Amino acid sequence: MTSTSRRPWTRLSRPLAGRLAGALPGAVEAIVTEIADGEPEYRAGLHGPFGTALRRGVEIALTRWLELFGRDEPALAGGARMLYERIGAGERREGRSLEALLGAYRTGARVAWEQVATQATAAGVSTDDLVTLAEAIFVYIDELSASSVEGYAAEQAVQAGYRDVVRSRLAEALLEPVPRPDVVRDLAEAVGWPVPSRLAVALIPRSRQRRLPPAPPDALLLERDTDVLAIVPDPSGPGRRERLTAGLGDAEVYVGTVRPPEQARVSLEHAWRVRRLVQAGVVPAAPVVAAADWLPELVACADEPLLAELAARTLAPLDGLPAGRRDVLVDTLACWLARHGDRQQMAADLVVHPQTVSYRMGRLHALLGSALGDPRSRFALRLALLAPADR
Repeated sequence: MTSTSRRPWTRLSRPLAGRLAGALPGAVEAIVTEIADGEPEYRAGLHGPFGTALRRGVEIALTRWLELFGRDEPALAGGARMLYERIGAGERREGRSLEALLGAYRTGARVAWEQVATQATAAGVSTDDLVTLAEAIFVYIDELSASSVEGYAAEQAVQAGYRDVVRSRLAEALLEPVPRPDVVRDLAEAVGWPVPSRLAVALIPRSRQRRLPPAPPDALLLERDTDVLAIVPDPSGPGRRERLTAGLGDAEVYVGTVRPPEQARVSLEHAWRVRRLVQAGVVPAAPVVAAADWLPELVACADEPLLAELAARTLAPLDGLPAGRRDVLVDTLACWLARHGDRQQMAADLVVHPQTVSYRMGRLHALLGSALGDPRSRFALRLALLAPADR
């Protein structure tokens, strides 16, 4: 591609630029008016400082365009390119959309061509020069808009990074042992996160072999060395569990109890506890393990050393048995407590003959004595069987 095809203004003469300079004031006003009419996002501030800046920006752009006539120079270089990148970045900071920005550039190109073409035709400019003028305007505006898009995208990335940092800080603030309401409120407002009336904290183990999928958009993430914490509003809502585990494969998510925001730390502690119960074999593994589904086990295992001592004392009569035999009797005892002594159901659960159940229960009665008949002792046995097997 030749220089003149990439820079069509090179084929236009300097005298032509002088003949068109008179069209600039009218073109500036026409462009500003058309932008305001065509882009509602710009209309409100047209009569304030923004309108002044817009007029000045259009004037600078058109003046620079005329200065390029007859010169083999890029549309933008150095400081000029940075100017239009800053324009794009500023639009992003002001909260206006990229489509509105590009629409304004398209409007500017169209109206500039209409104004220049009218002036050029009145001045008797040749058809070839008219074609080149049109090409020069649209190529020039394309380069301006491309630079502004770069600035817009760069600012968007900066804002996204800042937003992520603030969201993480908000998660940390909520997880403080005693959250400060003013800090939580200010951080939540900064990222537009409505503080929910109820929430839960989910604990997701990290893996170097797996990237975690995006969390629900209203969740707050806090990444740690071995875990990712997700603060999830209304975790019991429809489809919440499925969204938490989408794309995680066989990974597990541990969800704490649902609590008011000021008790987020409590929810996290319950997520930690239910994970320990899964690791200990007390609670079965599943894609989502919710603490709310295992409240009795959480209560019983809240004081692990005390539970271990209870198990040691209550099951001490079985300690003299060989390990295999002891395990069989412990399983039988658990089934007896769960089935309220129904021998047929126990036989089906244990996949043994009913007479085998009777024999095993005879051994347990001999070892445990009156404990099987006393309600308080049976309750202690239930609790003891919740203790991890490696106590």
